[in-house]
Amino acid sequence: MKTLFRFLITKILVHKARHYLKKHRVQVIAITGSIGKTSTKEAIAHLLKKQFKVYSSPKGFNTEVGISLAILQEEQSGFSSPVAWFKILKRVLFKEPEPYQKIILEMGADKPGDIKKLIKIAPPKIGIVTNVNPVHLEKGQFENLEDIRKEKNSLIRHMPINGMAVLNFDDPMVKSMETSAHRVRYGLGEGMDVGVSDITLSSKQIRFQVSYKGESLPFKVPLLGRFQVYVLLPAIAVGLKLGMNLQECAEALADFKLPSSRMNPLPGINDSTIIDSSYNASPTSMTKALELLAELPAKRKIAVLGTMNELGDLNKEAHRTLGTQGAEAAKVLIAVGSEASTIKEGAIEAGMAEDNVYTFFDSEEAGHFLKDFLRPDDLILVKGSQNRVRMERLVKLIMKYPEKARDLLCRQDKAWEKI
Repeated sequence: MKTLFRFLITKILVHKARHYLKKHRVQVIAITGSIGKTSTKEAIAHLLKKQFKVYSSPKGFNTEVGISLAILQEEQSGFSSPVAWFKILKRVLFKEPEPYQKIILEMGADKPGDIKKLIKIAPPKIGIVTNVNPVHLEKGQFENLEDIRKEKNSLIRHMPINGMAVLNFDDPMVKSMETSAHRVRYGLGEGMDVGVSDITLSSKQIRFQVSYKGESLPFKVPLLGRFQVYVLLPAIAVGLKLGMNLQECAEALADFKLPSSRMNPLPGINDSTIIDSSYNASPTSMTKALELLAELPAKRKIAVLGTMNELGDLNKEAHRTLGTQGAEAAKVLIAVGSEASTIKEGAIEAGMAEDNVYTFFDSEEAGHFLKDFLRPDDLILVKGSQNRVRMERLVKLIMKYPEKARDLLCRQDKAWEKI
């Protein structure tokens, strides 16, 4: 019965989403990649809103049902609640969504063929590929990195010649992708259509120089981390190709902030500072986050690292490497989840004193420990995968203003509280 109910909901939502896009002739801008889809989507939306009537879902909707909900401007899923789904269907069937010029969508893939289903619902005129990384490698998902590359390539492979493929040419897997659409290359390397140089960091912002068609302009954006240029560059590329100039792009991004729990600084208890990256994690994003932690000044640095999911045969090796990286970036390492002991092994092998490594089975247990452990001026990085790890629960326990959790942290709505 549940399967039939889900099938019917999907069919209705997909039909209505297709009808909406066709009726209003909405230009679809679609983003795929192993990491950074939601942040990139938000950056593009923030920039384009200065010039166009744009919609992007506030949620990370990137599945067949999810992008249909996003197109229909529904901000919540019904999860497993029939009552919630009936309310959604009532609105979808009897309330016309507001028309927009452009809609920005994430397109995710857990297994081969997922993106093909999504582009049938919403064929993109502009497609962005951010990166290819080893994620979703469990049984029934992808076999290897090449399979992931092929799946991500499917977003842009059959785009029309008058379409636009915005590609991270610093990623060799993305660089090798096939498309008939006009390519727009972005990155740090030579020969980029939209290039970046002179990146400088502080604990509050990132500064960098963007070059385009012989012109160059400094940008200043209140984000943490050198890797954030890979969130901002595709947004700048899209803006430039849609008629904006460098100055307009720089002004548009000057007040851009990332979605909740994606490398956001928060005040912590006992006058500490938290870098909240609890939304999700992969080996690559963990590496980038720890590189930032190593670079920022602090009296004592604490890496609070949760288990990374869906790594298949790479699981043990990836978590041991994570422990090594944590030992290099921090004074203290807190490992959380089913692979906490593996993370600890890597840290000790890298030379971290065993007294400085702590392991916990779940995030709330670790959070209660940290409440008594944190000292003034500590800098704490919190990062881990979402399913079964949920590091945002730990952040809520150690943030200075937990009453603001609903506004500042990920997964704070009632549906997630029940999971």
